Amino acid sequence: MVYSRLSRRLRETGHTSFNDYLGWLESHDGNEWQEFVNALTTNLTSFFRESHHFDIFSAHLRSRPAGSPWSVWCSAASTGEEPYSIVMTAMEALGNNPSFKLTASDIDSRVLATAAQGVYRLESIKGLSQERLQRFFLRGKGSNAGMVRVKPELGRMIDFISVNLIRDDWPFREPFDVVFCRNVMIYFDGPTQRRVLERIHRVLKPGGMLFVGHAENFSESRDLFTLRGKTVYERR
Repeated sequence: MVYSRLSRRLRETGHTSFNDYLGWLESHDGNEWQEFVNALTTNLTSFFRESHHFDIFSAHLRSRPAGSPWSVWCSAASTGEEPYSIVMTAMEALGNNPSFKLTASDIDSRVLATAAQGVYRLESIKGLSQERLQRFFLRGKGSNAGMVRVKPELGRMIDFISVNLIRDDWPFREPFDVVFCRNVMIYFDGPTQRRVLERIHRVLKPGGMLFVGHAENFSESRDLFTLRGKTVYERR
């Protein structure tokens, strides 16, 4: 996987070996570092992936009095399907103009740009109900036939930013009510997972909810989080 993904960067930068490319990269302060990161990032995603999470999230949103403010972080936004699914769920649970703000981050600059545009191929939303399609999407016409765009009111509820989860320079000033960190930690070793969980613990409000991926289990961090459902944790 690494070979196939980096071979393209070697060709585009004119290097004949991985050794030459990496030596150049380590002495280079330009945009290539971001291109290197982008080349190695995995961005598998879809709308309402792991749908049970959104049922739990919806119930959690309804548990507070109407009008309560919400601050949520989606820490692996990828091309935007997950953050837009979160915002759709919030609008369904809280109404069309909720006091709801989502911070959507990723380390890959290209997928963040795609997410901010909110434009998708029609086949990517075929699993959504007709009600959601009509409420949340605009269908492309003419040269944009076969494409859809999320409605502007969804995008206005989201801030797209770059965050590297393994660096201790997260830019957040206020704690979140909910964090989605799904299918990211599987790429980290045990000590790195623990450090990231400790940082998530710091940016979550007491009792805040953490949603993780279906292959992730953090039972060894019971001092930080308590399991509250299938891959759903509560901050201790």
